[in-house]
Formats: sequence, C-alpha cells, structure tokens
Amino acid sequence: MVADVPLQVWLETNANAHPSIVVPYVQSTEEKQIHYELRATNKGHAGTSEVSQSGTISIPAKTPTALSKMSLSTTQDSRCQIDLTLTESGMPANTYHFDCPR
Repeated sequence: MVADVPLQVWLETNANAHPSIVVPYVQSTEEKQIHYELRATNKGHAGTSEVSQSGTISIPAKTPTALSKMSLSTTQDSRCQIDLTLTESGMPANTYHFDCPR
C-alpha cells in the first residue's frame, strides 16, 4: 500500500488589480493527477454570487502548478470565501477554504 502523499495548496492573489486576480497553486512530492473544483461565493447587500471552475490536471513532482485563474470583485462589507476541492483517483476529497482578497 502506498502512503498518502500530502499536497501543498495556496493562493496567490493580486488585490491591487481591479478586479482582484486569484490563482490557486498545488505542489506534491510525487507526480499525480487531480481533479479540482474552485468556487468563490460572495455575499453582499445586492445578494449572493458564485463563480466556479473545475478541471483535471497533471501535477509534476516538486513543481508548483497553477490550477486556474479567477478574477473577483468584492466590497468591504461583503462576505467572500474561496473553496478549493481536490480529488485524486477515487480518494476522499480534500477541501481548502480561503478568504477572498480585499
């Protein structure tokens, strides 16, 4: 049985751009193929908006890999969260939660 190889997951953001640019990255010690679902939920006075992207990508070993790119417009009084779900060949999904850039 092969031990589960943990993934490093992070967001790079450019909050100075308008709208903000968000790029999720994944890195693994071993080459693997993963399916990702990226969802941003923004709740404010005007209601709720959701943006989502998904796909399958090959992650080379020890190489930071961008999954996608998303632009977001938020206001100071909105509540915004980014959820990234990663699934690897039938293994249980891992979900990561991030606050949106301001």
